[in-house]
Amino acid sequence: MPPKRSKPQHQKSKRIRVARPETGPPAESQSPTAKSEADSPVYFWRISDPAGYLSQWYPCAFSDDKDPSIIYPTAEHYMMYQKAVLFSDLDVGAEILATPDPREVKALGRKVSNFSDAVWNARREGIVRRGNLLKFTRPVDPEDGWWMVHLDGEGGESVSIRELLLRTGDREIVEASPLDRIWGIGFSAAKAESMRKRWGLNLLGKALMAVREEL
Repeated sequence: MPPKRSKPQHQKSKRIRVARPETGPPAESQSPTAKSEADSPVYFWRISDPAGYLSQWYPCAFSDDKDPSIIYPTAEHYMMYQKAVLFSDLDVGAEILATPDPREVKALGRKVSNFSDAVWNARREGIVRRGNLLKFTRPVDPEDGWWMVHLDGEGGESVSIRELLLRTGDREIVEASPLDRIWGIGFSAAKAESMRKRWGLNLLGKALMAVREEL
């Protein structure tokens, strides 16, 4: 077991606004176009996207009941810390927990010593699924503006990111990253449908759909 690490500092972030989910007439009265929009994939990539709360870099801190002393500022922190633990690189693991920027955390993950592609490929999906399950169920501060988000539109409803995930229903969740064909599809949202036959693995999207099913 890795030694306990001190909790990285976490500052509350400003409340964000996301688009209100579409509502409309019953399914039987919808036009083919409306149906296709309702059934279309949920694309995300950057945290500034309408579905940016699905991103690994989304800054909603959470903890793990297996070791509540550790605070993970993002799901990227969880993924890379568990990668370091998997290969017994506690020095890099400590750096990851002490680094607030998920971009830098991702770079640290590439420095993990004793790394094995075969071992990582066998464990990575389970790690990311658990990290996202924790992200959507164990917020450090339920009043944080990154956990409770404000929907645009009449009424100004505020909902948790867990509720937003559940409201995606059975829609396919897709990381539309043009830079990543493993965790994403390798194409932007604008090009995704026309290039569907050439999509990458979308492992993050699949992990999020598994979490949604579990919830």
